[in-house]
Amino acid sequence: MMKKNYENSLKFHIILVCMLIIVFLCLVLSVVSFYIFRTSMMDMYTKRLEDVVNITLDRIDAEDLDNCIETKQKSEKFEEMTVFLEQERKWSRLDYIVLTKAVKVDDKYDLMQVVSGLSEGEKTGADLNPDIPIPDLGDLIGQFFKPDDLPRLYEEQNTLTEPIYKIEHSDFGDEYGAEAIIRTSDGKPVAILSTGVTLAEVDQALKEYVMVIALFALILAIVFAAIMVFWLQRRVIDPLQKIEKSASDFAKRSHLQKDPSMLVLEDPGIHTGDELESLSDTIVSMSKDMQNYVEEIIVSANKIDNMALEMTKVNDFALRDALTGVKNKAAYDKTEVRLNSDIITQTARFGMIMVDINYLKRINDTFGHECGDLYIKNMCKLICDTFEHSPVFRIGGDEFVVLLENRDFEHRDMLIAKMKSRMEELQNDKELQPWERISAAIGVAIYDDNIDETAYSVLKRADREMYETKKQMKAVRQR
Repeated sequence: MMKKNYENSLKFHIILVCMLIIVFLCLVLSVVSFYIFRTSMMDMYTKRLEDVVNITLDRIDAEDLDNCIETKQKSEKFEEMTVFLEQERKWSRLDYIVLTKAVKVDDKYDLMQVVSGLSEGEKTGADLNPDIPIPDLGDLIGQFFKPDDLPRLYEEQNTLTEPIYKIEHSDFGDEYGAEAIIRTSDGKPVAILSTGVTLAEVDQALKEYVMVIALFALILAIVFAAIMVFWLQRRVIDPLQKIEKSASDFAKRSHLQKDPSMLVLEDPGIHTGDELESLSDTIVSMSKDMQNYVEEIIVSANKIDNMALEMTKVNDFALRDALTGVKNKAAYDKTEVRLNSDIITQTARFGMIMVDINYLKRINDTFGHECGDLYIKNMCKLICDTFEHSPVFRIGGDEFVVLLENRDFEHRDMLIAKMKSRMEELQNDKELQPWERISAAIGVAIYDDNIDETAYSVLKRADREMYETKKQMKAVRQR
């Protein structure tokens, strides 16, 4: 019997793995501590900005401010507000606190200065550029902003209802800022309150914290590694070496041995009271237990196969809409990934139909949700019957998406007309129940590689067309 040489030391690998695990745990501890510390710091800054925003909004007379902006004349309250903002900037250690108003002049977006928040000393400081005067009430300052920011600010001014907090990056460093909309008592947007603080203090604190944590982790790793190596040597490596020696001696004695009395494993003499002692006690009867082990392995394999089958059923159920049985939003998301892959490889050829059910709320309110569910099912059945070769997804309570490919893609116009005609027939059939006279707005979009970079773009175009159709249908009903 040839003796195989084993070059890799188990002792070395156990010690190496343990040290790597300890180092890894220390790194995890450092990273977790880092993010906890950073989160705490950001929470503190958020609280400071929340207080500033709330106090400022309470102090500002929105009606008076609106009148000042319209007339470009500063009132007494306006002057008091200007002083308050300067003081608030100083007291709260803010980098800036300004009031602006997003405007649209000749179909172009711009930004009007209202209050700069600068003190008189800052307005006349020596470090200011004399060629760029400090803007005053009514001055347009959009030229100093990125073109993409102006439409966003205009949109936020008209739609934002709660303050927003975000980190902004610039050439001067990171800043943590807040934006809130000043509104009159009737909800009219007057101006945008913007304020922020530099994150330089946070960055410096984080650098110091990282250095301390790194040093602590290094010391901790060394201490734990030393303790772990000593413990492993006594509790694991030495017992394993004894077991290995006994097993090796047994293999030498048992090779070509015909005397059963010689097939005895020498007791390694392990008394650790753990799994290693159990291993040394049971290794003698290993051959007798092998059959049981194989049987258990077969049983386990069957269990794994059954579990795999159950998981397949669960996954399929997770991709189905419980009410209609068609695919759900999760299934659509997976399909969208596949479509995006086709777009990248330039093999995409598809269209999307967005179907939005009409009168669902009326059915629910008038006849109950059970009838509303029947209404949804009837619409789903019509869609599936019409587009037999296309996957149908229910992506919302009253929204379905049909993915047009292959045969249905080629005959899409005929199929869409067929569906509209069938809905019109059902609507005009007065013998049917209200939840059987289904109606929906339809939007269609075909993938165009000149304008669509993703499948989501096609869906949005179909959604817009559906929305326009819904408005037209509503206009016809109101005539």
